[in-house]
Amino acid sequence: MNFGHFWIFLIKPALVFTIAYILFRIAGKKAVSQMTNFDLLLTFAIGTIISEPILTSKISMSIYYALTFLIFYLAVEKLSLHNKWRWFLVVSPTVLIRNGDIDEKGLKKERLTVNELLGKLREKGYADPSDIDLALIEESGQISVIPKSEARPVQPRDLNIRTERNFVPIPLILDGEIIEHNLKYLKRTKEWLFEKLDEKGVSQAKLSSVTLGTLNENNELMIDMEKTGAPLSNSPYLYKPGRDK
Repeated sequence: MNFGHFWIFLIKPALVFTIAYILFRIAGKKAVSQMTNFDLLLTFAIGTIISEPILTSKISMSIYYALTFLIFYLAVEKLSLHNKWRWFLVVSPTVLIRNGDIDEKGLKKERLTVNELLGKLREKGYADPSDIDLALIEESGQISVIPKSEARPVQPRDLNIRTERNFVPIPLILDGEIIEHNLKYLKRTKEWLFEKLDEKGVSQAKLSSVTLGTLNENNELMIDMEKTGAPLSNSPYLYKPGRDK
């Protein structure tokens, strides 16, 4: 294999991958949301590569480059699991607020304004930075907030209240259709379900009108029916902002 082939099949994709990653690192965490730098890089790279045959008809080369990028991606993901490589490959979180004080250096590094930071805090339910013990911008671009103990929501254990284990309602009817595998899981029959519906005043003929039917922790069937008829427009609880009439 001569240098030309070595360049095309190994050095060139590695170089493009490295340059693209450096550019995303320079762009900062605000450039990505929920996805990591590597996730976003792979998405853009494969999307661009796959669209290449539309213009050049080089299907085999496009497949090769897409697979090569995927192999680089998997290799980097594997290396990032090891501590000695993780510090180099994975972006560390940046402190934005510590002990109620805004870290101006952190804001400058991530190119965030104070207004943007306050908006992110409001999304988390906090209006005052002084209530925050620690706020970080993660690798995914999301801001995580740890409030001070006196500002966090009251937990049942704070009041010495014993709580029951959470129960996730099990859907039995979705959009008028019976979820048979959930009935089988509960060892129930359709006849039992129809009896429960009848107790709610819903006949078998009206099954298609049931938007959602779930079984709660008390073994009760809770249903949400399709609304029919127009509601009273003069009810203050039905006010819709922006309506002129």
